[in-house]
Amino acid sequence: MRQPKIVMVGAGLVGGSAALFIAAAVPSAEIVIIDLERIRAEGQVLDLAHAAAFWGHSGFVAGDYEHARDADIIVITAGAGVKPGQTRLDLARTNARIALEIVEHTAPIAPDAIYLVATNPCDVLAGVIFDRLRCAPERVISTGTSLDTGRLRSLLSERLGVVAPAIHAYVLGEHGESALIAWSGAAVCGMPLEVFLSRSGKELGPASRDLILRSVHEAAKLIKEGKGATHYGIASAIGRICEAIVHNTDLILTVGTVQGEVEGVPDVCLSLPMVINGRGARLLAPPALDAGEQEALRRSALIVKEATGKVLGGP
Repeated sequence: MRQPKIVMVGAGLVGGSAALFIAAAVPSAEIVIIDLERIRAEGQVLDLAHAAAFWGHSGFVAGDYEHARDADIIVITAGAGVKPGQTRLDLARTNARIALEIVEHTAPIAPDAIYLVATNPCDVLAGVIFDRLRCAPERVISTGTSLDTGRLRSLLSERLGVVAPAIHAYVLGEHGESALIAWSGAAVCGMPLEVFLSRSGKELGPASRDLILRSVHEAAKLIKEGKGATHYGIASAIGRICEAIVHNTDLILTVGTVQGEVEGVPDVCLSLPMVINGRGARLLAPPALDAGEQEALRRSALIVKEATGKVLGGP
């Protein structure tokens, strides 16, 4: 079997952390790290090599775009970060230019690569990259609300006293302020959420649910106030997505791809529960939502659609 090649474009905290998670999840992979500042990529590779000496991975390479030739997965973490007072959508034009430059270098030499976009606003950038490549939609993936869903399950685990893997609840829509929680389809310990609550004596009323959604939205702000940056959560999501692609596992995560239509909004990238395997990410069936959730998902889709349109139609 050919050694899988995973290319990380961006050697910052997210890129470096993601490379470590990928190495742990896909021990056989060659992991190439590319950065405009070659010395930073080399520094990450040296540090990663020292870490991997404890458990045997030896496939890290600091390279340039030529090293992306025949890549299986290209992960984009390069770009400007959100500054105080900004939203993820404020970064759209700046980071779209960076993402398209990456694609211009990599697409000709890695024509079959799956693109995984973690740079914010990830849904908009995935839509812009798809518009440029016009490949199969499942091959351009936004990390989307995979991290938001992880944050939700962590909060519910603490609140309900149940380990996170036993909780099936999803954050849908934009990776941003318009994301929503699909409460109507949530399940705990194999039971619908409402059944679990009634049988366990736990409480999760409207005020508590609103607080949980706000906590999901504000998690990144709190982490940055405490340590300056968020990187382990999204890096872990990147590692799991790459693992699912390389190992063809049919993992279900809330990631984004361009959908032909979502709640009446055409050609928009936003997160829904999707199966991830060697082909990329694709939606098996739209989630069953109540009327309020459908409207919230439509609003989220319109926000991403408008932002993507401004980037594609802008100067």
